[in-house]
Amino acid sequence: MVKTESPARIGRPRDPGKDEAVLLAARTLLAEVGYQQTTISAIARTAGVNTPAIYRRWSSREALIEEAVHGPGGHPLPRSTGDLRVDLTTWVHIFLVRAARPAARAGVPGLLADSRTAEARQRLLAIGAPVRAAFQDLLDDAVRRGEIPAGADAMFLFDLLAGTTTMQGLTRGLEGQDRFVDALARSLYVLAAHPADAVGTEAVGQ
Repeated sequence: MVKTESPARIGRPRDPGKDEAVLLAARTLLAEVGYQQTTISAIARTAGVNTPAIYRRWSSREALIEEAVHGPGGHPLPRSTGDLRVDLTTWVHIFLVRAARPAARAGVPGLLADSRTAEARQRLLAIGAPVRAAFQDLLDDAVRRGEIPAGADAMFLFDLLAGTTTMQGLTRGLEGQDRFVDALARSLYVLAAHPADAVGTEAVGQ
């Protein structure tokens, strides 16, 4: 007797609306009750879903909170205006506002304390990969326009952007926002426009 293979079951398609509801619930709880109290069960109750549904999408509480804090949050990245100075100012402003949100100010210190493994670091890099790629494209477009020379280390500049805005947002919030945004955007532009004078990641690691 020949056995026939039964067709593989197709799982229920993931609902982007539910995913965003879970991420929103995580951000809300981080802001209201803090990192330690933002548990999977609390997130599930707030989002109106069950915990197995969350674990089908995120492997752990830390992975969920990382995406809630560091992910795009449903907001598209800014389009290039054709003027790198203007674009860098926009990017700095967006990064600072996100870092100063109550959810980030509660979540980032907790994530840093809990994310000491190589797996956690790789997960964080994966979440930020689309944003890093968009920043690389931003500089590449400026090179093609002749606005800046080739050779700028886009990933070094991105880390400078992300790290500086995170520190400012966590420690000072939006205090002195306009001055900070202008100063950092101008600094990034100078480094992009004069790559030979910038200290790249290879030099930093030496």
